[in-house]
Amino acid sequence: MIHVAIVSHGHEELLISSGLGGLCGQPDAGNGIKVWVKDNKPSDKLKTYCLQHGVYYSDALPGLGFGHNNNFLYEQIKKESNFSSADSFVVMNPDISIAPKTIHALIEQMKNDRYPMATLNLYRDREQKEFDANIRHFPNLLSVVKIALLRSVAVPYDKNTIQDPCHVDWASGAFLAFDAMHYSALQGFDPHYFMYFEDVDICYRSQQLLGKGLRYYPSLKATHAAAHKNRNLASQHAVWFLHSFVKFLFRRYFVYKRGKVVMRPYKS
Repeated sequence: MIHVAIVSHGHEELLISSGLGGLCGQPDAGNGIKVWVKDNKPSDKLKTYCLQHGVYYSDALPGLGFGHNNNFLYEQIKKESNFSSADSFVVMNPDISIAPKTIHALIEQMKNDRYPMATLNLYRDREQKEFDANIRHFPNLLSVVKIALLRSVAVPYDKNTIQDPCHVDWASGAFLAFDAMHYSALQGFDPHYFMYFEDVDICYRSQQLLGKGLRYYPSLKATHAAAHKNRNLASQHAVWFLHSFVKFLFRRYFVYKRGKVVMRPYKS
């Protein structure tokens, strides 16, 4: 079974109009895929829609961070369905549009290649002409300079040069697929990151601590209709971003280098 986790932050209209990103309302949508929704801003409208379509819905503990919410859903799946060794756990943003067959193809290729963690090729537009920079190199100490000069801390891969499946450092949490047992071995996302860098962190831990890197499949495509707005340096989001950035650098050079894991999985 492929379990897809979606966390809504007031995205009920988008999720309903898109059929949960294309995973509801299509002939093959329910074939081997089960969707789990965590509503961070409880909506009766979204709750009703999920119940009508056999989708798990929870509005418990609103206000959790990105990683915490996905860990919550993982624990709920363990309680409700339990995971088998062949199951997969997919983290997907509410603004992703994807065909169910694409998710099946991704999981099949992951299993064939024996990679327990992977992502696919995201685009910013529905015509799939403009790449989304969802795969990047790990930030390092030089990234401090890049913040000032480039307003970016992680260099994206040039997707134009990648034709075949390959290893990449990390991918956006907008779409990440895991072997369910691997997610458990990683203890999920680190909930100490409220927002930003939890995706960088989990990819780094997978590679450095468990020896399992991230696989990128360029021929498998989906749309990420995010706003991609510039971050206001005076905003709360900028504070979260900088705080998480410093936290990741500290852990990369002073904690994970010694083979330690300092986070704990969320228990509901």
